[in-house]
Amino acid sequence: MTTSSSRARTRLAMAVAFTTAAASTQAAPPQFNDARAFGMGGTGVAAARPSGAALFNPSLLAADHSGWNDGFSVTLPSVNARYAENEEVVDEIDEIQDTIDAFNQATTQGEIQDNAGKLADSLENIDRKPLRADAGLGVLLAVPSPNLSVGLHTNAQLRATVQARVKQEEIEALRDIEGGTIPSNTNIVDNNGNIDNLESDGRVLASAVGEIGLTLARSFQIQGQSVNFGVTPKLVQMRTFDYAQGVDDFDEDDFDASEYETEDSHINVDIGASADLGSSDQWRVGASVRNLIPQTLKTVENNNRPVRYDQKEMKLDPLVTVGVAHSSGWHTLTADLDLTKNEGIGPAADQQWLAVGGEFNVYDWINVRAGARQNLASDTGEDGIEEETQYTAGFALSPWALRIEAGALFSSEEVGGAVELGMSF
Repeated sequence: MTTSSSRARTRLAMAVAFTTAAASTQAAPPQFNDARAFGMGGTGVAAARPSGAALFNPSLLAADHSGWNDGFSVTLPSVNARYAENEEVVDEIDEIQDTIDAFNQATTQGEIQDNAGKLADSLENIDRKPLRADAGLGVLLAVPSPNLSVGLHTNAQLRATVQARVKQEEIEALRDIEGGTIPSNTNIVDNNGNIDNLESDGRVLASAVGEIGLTLARSFQIQGQSVNFGVTPKLVQMRTFDYAQGVDDFDEDDFDASEYETEDSHINVDIGASADLGSSDQWRVGASVRNLIPQTLKTVENNNRPVRYDQKEMKLDPLVTVGVAHSSGWHTLTADLDLTKNEGIGPAADQQWLAVGGEFNVYDWINVRAGARQNLASDTGEDGIEEETQYTAGFALSPWALRIEAGALFSSEEVGGAVELGMSF
């Protein structure tokens, strides 16, 4: 094999790794969760504490939480990350690299044919199989008050997906080489008989939402019942990133992210209400509407490929969620239900969650958490990552005024974690 063939195969491996680690069409980023909610199945509409109220239901900033939860609190910072894959894509990337190395070093016709077949198998196995990664960062501050509660928050959530698009003709050409015949697609073979000019490619599709908000909340007496209302006006920035590259000509020096980005900023608002029920206010019900003003942002028209991918839209539609919680001095049990869908970008699933979670005080300053959630709107089929039932767990250590918290998420195709450092007085 020639040096140019070696370089072509190296670029092929780089691009496949890049596109599979960066390429699946996918949904808009999920709502940002603090570490407590992360460990409780993503719940919070009826159970979020003041420091996390702006993320789920702004009215909870004015609710009676008892103890230090009613005091000034700050979170600096809250971080989460998740990773999901459909099928064993990472293993296939490793297999492709090994096969390319073996193909490059082949000295007999039998070795060439054998490695051509293996390479065709691996390309078939990664075709349309996505990877997905999420990351979030947030800072929160809450000042509860009997008259007017105030909160400030800023957070950003990113979702990136990667998906390879392998041309069937090129797989057929590799099958011809495997069978010892001249490839039917001569475009992939250069004058020296080396594989070149592959048109298979991969696509990176990412979306991000960042916001800065001010939460105002107050409790009112309505026919003898205390009802909390809250509102969060906020500045929201939406971003998309859409980039595709051929598997045999990827060059990071030619990569200019700004050319493939779109962005838009706007003012939006979240609203919420909650009330405590029961003989000792052990029950709480809540409802919230996040992103009351619908927004849409399109990806770039040309994402760097002669055979273009379809232009996509990221939608930020109102998300209506209701929740219920039961609390005592040693536990909180809660459930949330989305009444509307969060629409995905491309073939990724729409999302509409039913979630349950619990928090238990095992010692004065030690809490443990667990939860589960199910996507009621999943319809990905074979084009995206299935939103299987997700399970969560977490804990919190709160000696003195300090809070150290962590959460974990896992399902058959996804793992994730969250950590948080905060203080409450």
